[in-house]
Amino acid sequence: MEAFLKSIFEAFPEKSKILFKGKCSDCDNDVNIDIIPTSQGFGLSGGALVEWLEGKYAAKCPVCYKVNPKMIERYMAKSKVLPMFDKKILLSTILSLNRFMGT
Repeated sequence: MEAFLKSIFEAFPEKSKILFKGKCSDCDNDVNIDIIPTSQGFGLSGGALVEWLEGKYAAKCPVCYKVNPKMIERYMAKSKVLPMFDKKILLSTILSLNRFMGT
């Protein structure tokens, strides 16, 4: 995950923060995650991105992440289709959101 996030910031060297907007993979609520580079890697605020399977990622809202920071709680989902993101979809979502934003 760290290498993936690093590649996103390399695509936007002028950015100090990257935004991800999506749905929580556990509860299906909206989640807005700010991704900030730090001296020790990356900080995430407003939720978390969790590697679920190799090459597949899930977004978690702060409440669901606190309950279980690793697993996707399928029984808690409001919809039958949980949002999962492969690297291509996750990258295109982040790129489209951040292309014209000024942070």
